[in-house]
Amino acid sequence: MAYFDNSFVSSRATLRQRLARAFETPFDRRYRQRTARIDALRALSDAELAQRGIAREDILFHVFSGKP
Repeated sequence: MAYFDNSFVSSRATLRQRLARAFETPFDRRYRQRTARIDALRALSDAELAQRGIAREDILFHVFSGKP
């Protein structure tokens, strides 16, 4: 009997992802960057956010206000 492990996630971009990046507009790039920043901040603990001076409910404001 064969065993298939579907928990493996490849870090390589698919052809579709590479084509999408090739034709990406500046707005798409900014959206992708902001989404990644939001995801990264949401993954932090409350203590880590407090060290950065950000409250969890202010993550969106922080990202969209353009603060580093």
